[in-house]
Amino acid sequence: MTRHSHSAFSLIELLVVVAIIALLAALAVPAVGRAIESGERAKCAANLRSLGAGIQLCAADHNGKLPGTAHSGTNYWIEELRGALGTNYDRVRISPIDPKGPLRLAQGGTSYVMNARVNPDAFANEFGEIEPGEVVFDQLNRIPAPSRVILLFLASTNKGTAASEDHICGDITSWSGFRSETWPDAYGGTPGGDGATGMSNYLFADGHVQTIPAAEIKARIDAGQDISKSY
Repeated sequence: MTRHSHSAFSLIELLVVVAIIALLAALAVPAVGRAIESGERAKCAANLRSLGAGIQLCAADHNGKLPGTAHSGTNYWIEELRGALGTNYDRVRISPIDPKGPLRLAQGGTSYVMNARVNPDAFANEFGEIEPGEVVFDQLNRIPAPSRVILLFLASTNKGTAASEDHICGDITSWSGFRSETWPDAYGGTPGGDGATGMSNYLFADGHVQTIPAAEIKARIDAGQDISKSY
């Protein structure tokens, strides 16, 4: 008689294997999430650089004048860039992280909001005169420090999706006001938090894109700095 011996895993060994697999999965999921987020942030920054190039071309074709915003009633800055952006138009005007991206795409909008100061009409009185102390950036070649002026912000998820929602239309001199118009913690933010964690991408008037921590933006706003004028 030949006796065959069969080896098998014991219950304890199986539990150890399951525990190891669960541990590896727990370690892998956050890493994958961070990699995806990093890719989305990089793509968003690339979109902004493309939009910046389009803005530069548009300004060059109009003697330095920047594209308008919906303040004037008919001009949407993103629409004015259609010719300069060509086949990339639909791809670059929507951020990969924007949950309202499909709606904005369908309605001719954009995930990025323009600094309201590019439109003098937003800061003029009933006589068409710029209010004393206000600054406007309608002429790209006249912005005194373009490397410090933010032109485009990532739109707040609270903003509407229509094409007319193409600019900052509220007071952003408070943190709550800034968050109602923009999305400072789009990447790495804490859901349900105060918006001071994480970071977001910003396009400056000289064409460079900067990823700025939300906490840094908040500190400046809390100190009384008007981010729409200078960073």
